[in-house]
Amino acid sequence: MRKTFALVLAAITAVVVTLLLAFDVDDTLELPLRDAALRLLAAKPATSVVVVAIDERSIRELGRWPWPRARLAGMIDRAADSGARGVVLDLLLPEREDDDVQLARAARRIRTLVVTVIVERGQWLLPSPTIREATIPVHGNFERDGDGILRRFASTKQNRDLALTALPVEAASMLAPVSVPIGRSIAPMFRTRPQAIPVISAADFLEQRIDVRGKLVFIGPTAMGLGDRVLTPVSGAVPDPGVTVHAAATESLVRGETIHELPPIAGGALAALAVVILLVSRARRTTTALLLVSTSLIGFALLESNGIAIPFVALALTIVITEAALELNSAAQMEQRVSAWWAERRAQDIESKRVLAHELKTPLASMRGLSQLLGGFELSEAERRRVASLLESEAGKMQTLVSALLDLEKLPLRDFNATSTVTDLGDLVTHRVEFLRASGNGRLRTSITPGVQVRGDAALIERVVDNLVGNALKYSPENSPVTISVSQNGGQAILQVEDRGPGIAPDERDRIFERFFRGAAAGGTEGLGLGLSLVSEVANWHGGSVSMDESSGGGARFRVTLPGAM
Repeated sequence: MRKTFALVLAAITAVVVTLLLAFDVDDTLELPLRDAALRLLAAKPATSVVVVAIDERSIRELGRWPWPRARLAGMIDRAADSGARGVVLDLLLPEREDDDVQLARAARRIRTLVVTVIVERGQWLLPSPTIREATIPVHGNFERDGDGILRRFASTKQNRDLALTALPVEAASMLAPVSVPIGRSIAPMFRTRPQAIPVISAADFLEQRIDVRGKLVFIGPTAMGLGDRVLTPVSGAVPDPGVTVHAAATESLVRGETIHELPPIAGGALAALAVVILLVSRARRTTTALLLVSTSLIGFALLESNGIAIPFVALALTIVITEAALELNSAAQMEQRVSAWWAERRAQDIESKRVLAHELKTPLASMRGLSQLLGGFELSEAERRRVASLLESEAGKMQTLVSALLDLEKLPLRDFNATSTVTDLGDLVTHRVEFLRASGNGRLRTSITPGVQVRGDAALIERVVDNLVGNALKYSPENSPVTISVSQNGGQAILQVEDRGPGIAPDERDRIFERFFRGAAAGGTEGLGLGLSLVSEVANWHGGSVSMDESSGGGARFRVTLPGAM
């Protein structure tokens, strides 16, 4: 039943988590957490790209933006002369200008990319025809998530009959073999931060020869008010210029450092596995903590080494919710058990009171009759003494009954740790048997294993011995032996009392430890039906148990098992 429940719950969890991941329901929590993990990864320096920045100083020294295309052509020529691998113009150049021919001539000297975007009308904002013929148009659209952070870009973008590759993908292909998946979302890891990209002021680049050999040169604006500013997972609170973000994304693609999210079905399977582990665990709180810690560590290690992103939030919520649900279920079951225990206690109390009232009726009626006899009749001295003796006997029965009931009621309230001591069970039994033998009970036989230690209340254990031995003597033939043994089995101490009496009927064995129950074998013998109940409750109070079966001689064999002293 438990196995079936675990499998059903795991299957439901797998389906629910798979659907949540498929529809990106967890992104609100998952993406910021992943951003934090990316910021914890060791940063790497840029090795393949450099940015020539149209910054405040360049504008101050070279003139207001926009610059003539001839000046941009000079920057491309400077990159080609310095041995650059290629040039990326992260600039929109849609208008025709007279010096477009000069820029196109420079672009033909070195492989040059030029950015284009889709504008609000749904059309490409392409460079002028002259520039377009000499360059490779690429799309530079930034696709931010709902929180305004750029985490991914489309590898290709199509509008009508024109499809363009993303700027970082095309740029990376100029430096290393990079496959271009069509219409896929690519998420750079940004191990090289946009802030770490080497930046050269355009004023310096044009005035002096700067070594950019083997580098991919990005030309774009960084001055405030020019170009886009973008927040990335590693930017913190300050957005970075779009040109440095494109350069950093290119570095990630050149190294193959992109994020690969687990398929939703794999995330669902991991969640189901976590549920199964929690269901079969015996120490759920420890297991929950271990699962959360291991998920965090493994997730971080996979992200750092292979760029694999596990759905940590979905897994963590699955673990926490499952553990909380199991705790609530355990609490509900405990409440049910406590309620059932109290109901049973109340029923026992009611039954005890009913039986007590019934048991008290007889001695009270006898005492009333005897009292009336003393008060209403002229009795001889001998008769008065006999009636007084009978009154004393009935009063003694009532005292014994009340005392036994009080002992049973007070036992659960006693503090075991405060009142228990280490006792040698064999010595205790030997002393009680010697006392009973001195009282004329010569049929007692013993088999004592020495050194059997228990922790408990010696006086209570003596009452257990007295009750069991007393019953055995009472209900067995006068000349038949009664055997008392003490032994040890592993960490358990065993007290056994065996007689050759009539035994206990099979249909009565389940009730013999109930209060006031007296079996058919009791016949007309005296007794209250509380002795075996006391034996059972004393054994339970010690953390042990009592059982009964048929002895080899046909009588009854009672076995009391107690925890051995550590």
